[in-house]
Amino acid sequence: MSTIQEAVEALKDGRFVALEDHPERENEADVLLAAEHATGEKINFMAKHVRGLITVAVAEPILRRLDIPLLPQRYTIANAPRFTEPVDAVRGSTTGASAYDRALTLRLLADPQSRPEDFSRPGHIFPLAAMPGLLRERRGHTEGAIALAELAGITPVVAICELMNDEGHMARGEDVRRFVREHGMPLISVTELAEHTA
Repeated sequence: MSTIQEAVEALKDGRFVALEDHPERENEADVLLAAEHATGEKINFMAKHVRGLITVAVAEPILRRLDIPLLPQRYTIANAPRFTEPVDAVRGSTTGASAYDRALTLRLLADPQSRPEDFSRPGHIFPLAAMPGLLRERRGHTEGAIALAELAGITPVVAICELMNDEGHMARGEDVRRFVREHGMPLISVTELAEHTA
């Protein structure tokens, strides 16, 4: 495991960070990237090597400013994230599906000058609304991503992608550690992040 400070510096510098949750919760790891540093190459890496659904954790005030509403929840499982209306960047993209189009949408979500009409709905990027109390309220990857962004002093908009193993199952334990060693990214846990920010 890495230190919180190593993870903070990596996120701030536009590098990837792996965030693992509690073994008794989902017991999964997500790979994080500050949305303001998203590039086509980095989103392609997430799609190719991390392989889960690419979403983006967003602080609630930003979602309100951009008029991006929550989707209704029905028959949800425990610990379900709060999905919002999916979006694409209106200008500069084609279908919105490519790694480069999705990177553009992510950067736009993190841009303080962006406006509601800058986003086409529905789109290919799924914002996830962090709980207002962050890790005090919910110990999820969404809240952990925003808590880490706040520690880094960057815009609280963070791309996240669940890590799968080569067989298509969620990576856990040694699979996660092997992945972060191979790709040189810090690994921290939601639990230690919650303790650090308490």
